[in-house]
Amino acid sequence: MTRILAVDCDLTVCPSDKGWRDWLEFKNFELFLNNYEEPNTKYPWDYQVQFGKGKLPYNLGKMFPSVEDPLAYWRELDYNQFQPLEGAVEKLKALSTYFNIVFISAIKGNHTKTKYYWLKQHFPFMSAYVATKEKWVLNQDKTVALIDDRLDNLEGFDYNKRVLFKTPYEQSSDCSVAYTINDWNTFDVPKFCKEYL
Repeated sequence: MTRILAVDCDLTVCPSDKGWRDWLEFKNFELFLNNYEEPNTKYPWDYQVQFGKGKLPYNLGKMFPSVEDPLAYWRELDYNQFQPLEGAVEKLKALSTYFNIVFISAIKGNHTKTKYYWLKQHFPFMSAYVATKEKWVLNQDKTVALIDDRLDNLEGFDYNKRVLFKTPYEQSSDCSVAYTINDWNTFDVPKFCKEYL
């Protein structure tokens, strides 16, 4: 089997964004406790957008301006705290019958090792793992598609290979996609195979 289906990790199969939100809220609350002076001081919720309403900034740190280094979360992230998004394992396992599943993910800080072992544990059928800053390197003949939550990653691929996994976050790019996945539970494996086999 030589057909490659490239799949992103963060926000596509792993809810690491929810971990980031929790971490930012904890850091924000920690700052509040450390600076607490008046008994009637209100909790300083920094963010302007309510979670669950409208598009959120991809960089959640913008919603917590008092947190000094919001990206520190990604540099030391341990993936063992997460479970895969519901339905992701089952659907990708079904696809592994027809495609080599290759996870491709951006390099950020020191967490690449735990991400690899997390993927190996939850997706033992994966063919390979590629850690890179340039996902477009997999835009080759054997790669039939990239499933990713970010349009700026997908625009480096041929149109017919762009598969968007929808999230509640703003995009920094605007490119058309050939296929969209709303969530893994409603994802139709036979329909996808009909398009990409």
